[in-house]
Amino acid sequence: MARTRDAGNKDLPANLYRDNGKSWRYRHPITGKFFAMGTDKQKAFQAARKLNSMLIQEESLVDKVLGTNISFKDFAEQYMSEKRRKDGREISVNTRQTYQIQLNRLYEIWGGKNIDSITLKMVNECLDSLTPSNAKSVRSLLCNIFDVAVAKGICPDNPARITLKRHVPKQRRRHTVEGLQIIREHSPSWLQNAIDLALLTAQRRSDIVKLRWSDIRDGYIYIAQQKTTDDPIDDFEVMQGAGYVRIKIDTELQKVLDRCKTDRVLSPFVIHQKPRRKIKNDKKEHYTQILPMYLSEEYIRVVQSCNPYPELKGRQLPTFHEIRALAIFLHKKSGKSAQALAGHSTAKMTAHYEAGHEIMWNDVDVGITLPFSNLG
Repeated sequence: MARTRDAGNKDLPANLYRDNGKSWRYRHPITGKFFAMGTDKQKAFQAARKLNSMLIQEESLVDKVLGTNISFKDFAEQYMSEKRRKDGREISVNTRQTYQIQLNRLYEIWGGKNIDSITLKMVNECLDSLTPSNAKSVRSLLCNIFDVAVAKGICPDNPARITLKRHVPKQRRRHTVEGLQIIREHSPSWLQNAIDLALLTAQRRSDIVKLRWSDIRDGYIYIAQQKTTDDPIDDFEVMQGAGYVRIKIDTELQKVLDRCKTDRVLSPFVIHQKPRRKIKNDKKEHYTQILPMYLSEEYIRVVQSCNPYPELKGRQLPTFHEIRALAIFLHKKSGKSAQALAGHSTAKMTAHYEAGHEIMWNDVDVGITLPFSNLG
């Protein structure tokens, strides 16, 4: 929305401003960019009025009565209220917060505009103003929003899906055995156990910290994988639903499980710690539970303190999740398939659910030993 005019400028068309001297400039009502309009007042006025008629769409009385005008903000908020994961469950709080940050940026540009008036050019201008990584995320969100709008007959097409995908160079590097061993040596015992379990089983952070002793029976670890994604950032994501993995406990894995009990803390969780004091946390099921975010924060603190990769900085540093990639590499190097450990294929899981059978556990063996020396 253009700012209020001064008394001396009330005769100017909307979005037209005096520049230095006798020249004029026009402010694009959508992008906010200024364009030189020359020194001829009459031509500048005519051009501004024509541009306003093309770029500013006034709501007609007919549309207002019929309710056919739906703003981008109103539709996006409705979309978010109905947004679900592929398995039907609600999206996580963190994912919802990420979407909201992206939408707030879009509301500043298109908040009051009708969603069916947003053009391919407007979407491209928005995406071009963002960094490659942000543009990729915003494009994905817009594609989903406009897909729903098209399906409901509100928009004739999806302008976001026609845009070109921008290449996002990957900054994060992989773990090495030597680097991860340095991190492990400087970690508290519970984090050492988490690292060992992640490396042997190739499971994600969320599945490591939610593992309970009750999930271990008859010589197997039973894991109903939580992650539901087809995120291309993870090179080994083959999931579009929960994967059910039953890992046979060999001698190496049993050693890690035994170490998880050496602190003599009574906890339902395999990975746990006894806090210095009990603080009520509504997100915790037990006061000894390690939450995924806390694991990541503690892991980052250790990495920063021991500097295992001095040649890497910032986002180049491998996260706890990258242990999964190293585990897959080590399993393949030893001649073992890591796909079963990582989860079922999409086609297999889809066929299983359509058949309506009971849960089929995918039996797998640990194919490697821990590569660290002087294990504590």
